[in-house]
Amino acid sequence: MRKAPLILAASGIALAVGCAAVAQRVLGGSEQAAPTVAVPETVVLIAAARDIRFGEPIRRDDLVPQTWPADLVPTGAFDSATVLLGAEGTAPRRATQTIREGDVVLAANVSEFGASVTIGSTLSPGTRAVAIRVNADTAVGGFVSPGDHVDIVLTQGRGDTLRTGVILQDTRVLAVDQDTEARGARKARTITVEVAPRDSQRLVLAQEAGQLSLILRNDDAIGDTGEMDQITLRDVWGDPEPTPEPEVVVQAPALDPTTVRVRRGMASEEIVLEQ
Repeated sequence: MRKAPLILAASGIALAVGCAAVAQRVLGGSEQAAPTVAVPETVVLIAAARDIRFGEPIRRDDLVPQTWPADLVPTGAFDSATVLLGAEGTAPRRATQTIREGDVVLAANVSEFGASVTIGSTLSPGTRAVAIRVNADTAVGGFVSPGDHVDIVLTQGRGDTLRTGVILQDTRVLAVDQDTEARGARKARTITVEVAPRDSQRLVLAQEAGQLSLILRNDDAIGDTGEMDQITLRDVWGDPEPTPEPEVVVQAPALDPTTVRVRRGMASEEIVLEQ
């Protein structure tokens, strides 16, 4: 009589153990089937805490750490404020162009320690800076800013001889008046551009020959320097090229023959000379 309860208890325990094993197998399988989410690797870079304008020294208060994906780090980015600022007492670097708040500071945008920053120091190797006279009408309504790329157009002549053509393409604007910062639309009197040495001479001569205008390029057109022809008023109106008049050939009038009378004793003879 006492064996029956023991058998029932043993059966209950075995059933409970079996259920637990099945549950463990099911739950364990679910955990293994769940996809694993990869955490992207990141690095800390140095960014601008405020707008750092051209020529301004870079101080520690101007910088802030910023987390970036490790596979998207820009070329020349600083990952250490100490490397950017140098040791204590080191003369500061300066911004060679405006670094906007939140932008990662790049080596290409800062000077060496203690170096002065001028327009000349921002020129590409082998280039020159030339200032040209403009006004709101010839400078894209005042919307040209430092860093933009433009085509420079020369217009000269009067009436039927009026013509215009692009003399320089894809030219980088260094400054507007005496300002190297992009500050929105404004009326400019002088634009400073970066050109090759020979083009600097062409540009100076072109200013004396006629009126210079600027054509603003978008970013996608930078580097495109396809050939562009000069145009005249005939091209503006779409007039056909004039048909050349046939050349009139005027023949010289025939000359009368020349005769010479030759006497031989009592006889005479006329000889006709060919012309």
